[in-house]
Amino acid sequence: MMERTNKPDYVLLATVGALVSIGLVMVYSASFVEAFTIYENQYYYLLRQIVGVTIGTSGLLVTQRLHYSFWRTYSVHLIAIVLVLLFLVLVLPASITQVNGSRSWLRVGQGGVFGLISVQPSELAKLAIIIYFADWLSRRSEKLGNVSYGLIPFAVMLGLVCGLVMLEPDLGTTVVLIVIAGVVYFAAGANIWHVLGAAGLGGVAFWLLINVMGFGNNVRIKAFLDPWAYYSGAGFQPIHALYALGSGGIFGAGLGQGRQKFQWLPQAHTDTIFAIVGEELGMIGTVAVVVAFAVIAYRGYKIAGRAPNPFAALVSVGITTWICFQALINIAVTTSLLPFTGLTLPFISYGSSSLIACMLAVGILLNISRHTAPLQTQETSDGPIIPRRSARSLFSALPLWRGNGRPRVPSPVSRRRARRRG
Repeated sequence: MMERTNKPDYVLLATVGALVSIGLVMVYSASFVEAFTIYENQYYYLLRQIVGVTIGTSGLLVTQRLHYSFWRTYSVHLIAIVLVLLFLVLVLPASITQVNGSRSWLRVGQGGVFGLISVQPSELAKLAIIIYFADWLSRRSEKLGNVSYGLIPFAVMLGLVCGLVMLEPDLGTTVVLIVIAGVVYFAAGANIWHVLGAAGLGGVAFWLLINVMGFGNNVRIKAFLDPWAYYSGAGFQPIHALYALGSGGIFGAGLGQGRQKFQWLPQAHTDTIFAIVGEELGMIGTVAVVVAFAVIAYRGYKIAGRAPNPFAALVSVGITTWICFQALINIAVTTSLLPFTGLTLPFISYGSSSLIACMLAVGILLNISRHTAPLQTQETSDGPIIPRRSARSLFSALPLWRGNGRPRVPSPVSRRRARRRG
């Protein structure tokens, strides 16, 4: 008997499509000055971003048709490939791995618009760690309360991936990986005290890295506390990001009319593109972007709540958390609510690795939406049939407020027990 499928979540698809389209426009607007100055081609970054959009769209179309269980079959292979790539980034010559002082890339080619191919393994690590932990945790949800069976193996694998990323160094991506893994672990049914204890240890480790070992971001934290004291250095970027946001007003200066991209705001088309959105499209543009990510969060967690099995639910939780949390961090950094990091704004910032990885992930989420449980119906005494939420609503499949040790995603074992009791 063939499995019944639904239509994909078109609201999610349309929202992502709108963000990608806005991204293309804003990448060109934010980058044409730098592109012409460095490469004598104002379309340099735009053309490369179009290539990324083309590959990402193709990947999205493939993954949304490919059954999500495929990724479970190859979860170990995927995480192994990512670990090898992260290791290669650290051992290969800096000439092909280093950009802006961070060994984060694998580059092949001689430059030019289409000649240089670059891959950022840490972007692939986000998707790989979601799939691997979703598979691993969904098989063990009944025993996650056991520290030696659940928390310790989980922490070892997470520490291995994050350790390699930290050595690049890439603190921002490390934080995103930890948050993704932590949310997936909690949703799978981990004991809340284990999660809080691990978070406390992680906070202590972070403090030691910054204050004792001086892990390269100390100056950024000082600039965050007092950017004007470091205006000629680490404070230059956050100050001009605020200039861009503040000068946009409600309606903005107009598309293409921003001033900060004229050699004032570093990385205007990547890390700080949200500031250019605010300068040229105003508060209306920035609010629209925030609302779009809120829609992605709502649709993504709704898909997780109606997912057909624990693996699909955890993958949906992980992907949604990744995209929305990274967007939150980027926006908080641009508005000087957090110290500057190198995280991109998903779907909008320039960068093919991030764009392709996010679009592949959305394709997987769309495929899961095609297999979600249908809404139930209820007939009232007056006659009409009124739709209501399925029992697999978000908070029944992922009851985050319930007991600490109780699985928040039902395991195969608990499902079999429930059928026997019925």
